[in-house]
Amino acid sequence: MRKQMNKLLIAMLVITLSGCAEQKTLEKMGLLTTVGYDLTDDKQILATMVLLQIDPEAAQSSLILSAKSATSKGARNEADLKSPKKLQSGQLRVALFSEEVVQAGLINLADTLARDPSISDLTYLAVVEGSTNKLLNQKNEQFSDISQLIYKELDQNIKGEKIPSSTLQEVLHDFYAPGIDPILPTLKSDGGIVKITGMALIKKDKMVGKINAKEAFYLKLINDRYQAGAIELEIDNEGFDLLESPEAPVKLAVVLDTIHSKSDMNLLSKENLNFELKVKLQSRLLEINQALDLKNPEYLEQLEKKLEEKITSDIENLIKKARESGADPFGFGEIYRKSVRKANLTPEKWHSMYPESKVDVKIEFEVMRTGVVE
Repeated sequence: MRKQMNKLLIAMLVITLSGCAEQKTLEKMGLLTTVGYDLTDDKQILATMVLLQIDPEAAQSSLILSAKSATSKGARNEADLKSPKKLQSGQLRVALFSEEVVQAGLINLADTLARDPSISDLTYLAVVEGSTNKLLNQKNEQFSDISQLIYKELDQNIKGEKIPSSTLQEVLHDFYAPGIDPILPTLKSDGGIVKITGMALIKKDKMVGKINAKEAFYLKLINDRYQAGAIELEIDNEGFDLLESPEAPVKLAVVLDTIHSKSDMNLLSKENLNFELKVKLQSRLLEINQALDLKNPEYLEQLEKKLEEKITSDIENLIKKARESGADPFGFGEIYRKSVRKANLTPEKWHSMYPESKVDVKIEFEVMRTGVVE
């Protein structure tokens, strides 16, 4: 019995000492959680790094370092010379790029991140409207750690199906695939608050356009199945028996949530590059800004039809906008490659064909149940 007790005490002591050793080791490391890249006036890379402070005696939970060099790794080496702790990339969660950087070319920097075995493929990539250095150095009263604020904001909006996901793995996959182009969320500092403004459209590793947050919702609707998500749409109120009032809104605003969707893309004609996009939508009507009798089947059917028309029009405009930019975030090129034998499709070949493509959009929309009426 005494021998067993001694073994137990020794085991507990080893675990305790191991924990202390691990904590001391972590305290000696500068754990990078977010990195931002800007271009300087002399075309060097300015890297801004947010370090997690493990030391409980530290005055702040994070430390921000900046350094510039001709390459991102060179900037990292310069930052090491300024850091009291050895910089480690194993906890990197977000990589930010200024618009200027992405307009010059994104993939070299993304490839460098991917070649670092300590960096997760699930690291989020995003574009900043303005300077990443200024955004990461701004103070926020609610979050002492700006890197956690940005990561959680991206994570909850992606998991909440507000915007498409854009991890390091996904961006590089879409870049090297011949028939689809990458997309990245766009962020902006708005009065001390970091806000997601939409998505950046990428062609040949350069940003060629942007879409807003509502258009990003439609992009995800086309590319993925929805299991949640929410959106507010405005339609005309003609044909409905509504109370007339000077204070009544001009448009009928409808909030849809618990959205379930399924999309299907097909190539109709390889000669004319005609595609068909079918989207089936089922949703709960959560809120409407005017008193509409939704128990009336005629009104409900009319509402569904108007929403179908609205969604169809919005998606057609989004496809046109992306096509005019030259970027194909929908993957029509991949549908072409899989449908045409011996297509021998390359990114260059598809980008030359893509502007001539046509898409027939068909939406089926159904309100499953109604919720709150304002």
